[in-house]
Amino acid sequence: IGDAGFLADHGLAFPYMTGAMANGIASCEIVEAMSRAGMLGSFGAAGLSVERVTQAIDRLQANLGDKPFAVNLIHSPNEPGHEMAVANLLLAKGVRLVEASAYLDLTPAIVKYRISGLKRNADGTVAAKNRVIAKVSRTEVATRFLSPPPERIVADLLAARQITVEEASLSAEIRMCDDLTAEADSGGHTDNRPAITLLPTLLALRDRLCERMARKPRVGLGGGIGTPDAVAAAFAMGAGYVVTGSVNQACVESGSSD
Repeated sequence: IGDAGFLADHGLAFPYMTGAMANGIASCEIVEAMSRAGMLGSFGAAGLSVERVTQAIDRLQANLGDKPFAVNLIHSPNEPGHEMAVANLLLAKGVRLVEASAYLDLTPAIVKYRISGLKRNADGTVAAKNRVIAKVSRTEVATRFLSPPPERIVADLLAARQITVEEASLSAEIRMCDDLTAEADSGGHTDNRPAITLLPTLLALRDRLCERMARKPRVGLGGGIGTPDAVAAAFAMGAGYVVTGSVNQACVESGSSD
């Protein structure tokens, strides 16, 4: 079940991910337990200071080494400076996978993270070393993540010397995400979209926008994934992976309460 490419690219045994519950609820303990079990955990960096996020990254890198994990980068329209500071921290620390959430539009922070370090392979393809799992609940936002980064933002980053000329040039040949999570109705910031319509809609959108790509972005499902039946239903509808969130607060590793 699930997408074999998702497993291979992220070094996983199971197509299962715990999402980034904010304020450290998705704790280092959850991320470490998931990684050691062959699954993917995303640290809940939203709402935390740069110092707290730094401490978490240092711990995860020390304890997990080369094992997979992700860190949340959340859209902060009222605090763009903080969003960029977290993006710069992720780049400086060499964090190669983020879960991008709550985005209403693409921002300089997420674009800089994605295109920093772009290189052309020997076969002519462009390699993005910084991977993005985008969690979205609207088709217009999904469209932006399934497309190359906006030329306007790339030009502004180049003018500010935040990226190189090569990175700016190659950015037109990549998509903004490697994976797209359909975030259906849940306890978080969603549009109350039902999973049974949202997932097929985003799968069809992906197929249309990425028709000529040899390796299309995978589409997973989060929101309401709280029982084995819900997991089975998600895979039956074609999800490449599943993401749990609110239900994770019931585990002893949760940062919500001792």
